[in-house]
Amino acid sequence: MKKSILGITMAIIVFMLVLTACGGSQPSSGGTSSKGNDSGKQAGQSGGDSAQSGGTVKIGALGDLSGKSALSGKFKKMGIDLALEEINAAGGILGKKLEVVFQDTQGTQQGAVGAFQKLVSDKDIVAVIGSIRSTNVQATDSFAKKAGIPVAIGGTNVGLTTKLGDKWYFRFRPHDGYAAKSIAEFSAKKLGYKKIAIIYDSDAFGSGGKDLLLQNYKEMGIEPVAVESYNTGNKDFTPFLQKFADKGAEAVNTYMTNSEDAGQMVNQIHEKGFKYQLIGSPSLAQEVTLKISGDNLNGVYSVNDFAADQSDATIAFVKKFKAKYNETPDVYTAWVYDALHVFAKVINEKKSTKPDDIRDGILAIKNYDGAEGNYTFDANGDGLHSYSIVKVEGGKIVTVH
Repeated sequence: MKKSILGITMAIIVFMLVLTACGGSQPSSGGTSSKGNDSGKQAGQSGGDSAQSGGTVKIGALGDLSGKSALSGKFKKMGIDLALEEINAAGGILGKKLEVVFQDTQGTQQGAVGAFQKLVSDKDIVAVIGSIRSTNVQATDSFAKKAGIPVAIGGTNVGLTTKLGDKWYFRFRPHDGYAAKSIAEFSAKKLGYKKIAIIYDSDAFGSGGKDLLLQNYKEMGIEPVAVESYNTGNKDFTPFLQKFADKGAEAVNTYMTNSEDAGQMVNQIHEKGFKYQLIGSPSLAQEVTLKISGDNLNGVYSVNDFAADQSDATIAFVKKFKAKYNETPDVYTAWVYDALHVFAKVINEKKSTKPDDIRDGILAIKNYDGAEGNYTFDANGDGLHSYSIVKVEGGKIVTVH
């Protein structure tokens, strides 16, 4: 009997040793993970200053990897993966490989909140690249404050940095105060339109942008002929478009959150034969919109914080992006590419992954030339402070003002 018990015990020990030798680490937080060209070391498993204890430094990222905005999410992931590859090729962070853990938002606010909670619950993640959508940024605010780690955001609603009071939010795109002023002045002063209609997404981004447009037009003594809202994912814009035509609109300003919605509206304008000029927020003239609308997009203007020809740093980024993906990058790619590089730069310079050290390092950044623009962070956490005007000509997005 004793020999039998001893034999069973030895068998269990051998079995466990085999499992240990063959088994790998489990995926983090149920998300997908990118490590650039790294195929060896696994992430550190202890909490606190993980970069000092594990084999990798981990940064989280929200991604619309499925759902109605999956095309935008694809471009975002491509931008992050390109930066990740470059950072690891240059030696990584603190001499260790950088790993980016993605969580899918499924293109919804509820999904974004759930994905964000999963990321910040991983104690090895030292920073997060958040959402480009203002509504999602608002929804994750309380969790970001509780987590107490730096979060890069792309939502452009003015209040995201000035009103939320979240010291962990750092915006890598210029806010809508700059965008709305540029749209209104270009429409009324540069192009000379007086009969202007506005269509906007009913979410935080669109509503905030609409209010800023109305404020700018009031200062110019112009009252828009029509102001209409829609919900994200709307399929039929015809009633709004017909109303604009009935009101004699010469131009329509758009404040639309998703390029997918903007592309669908542009196609319906051409199908119905409406002739007014479109001048809108950044979602209007993007590679995503071009993929949906093709030649229908020719002639539209939009403000844009990212244009492929806007600076030497941008041109260099576009060249690298095209070489890797054979695609042209757009606004969904550039700010996240910059955000990951800024996180890596600050952590390396500070020689620390502690949240307060990363925060201090970002706030100290002045005149950093990124793909999205030249960054100087202010006390609110805003890094960029101007927009360009672009036009779609012959299927290409070119800077005109």
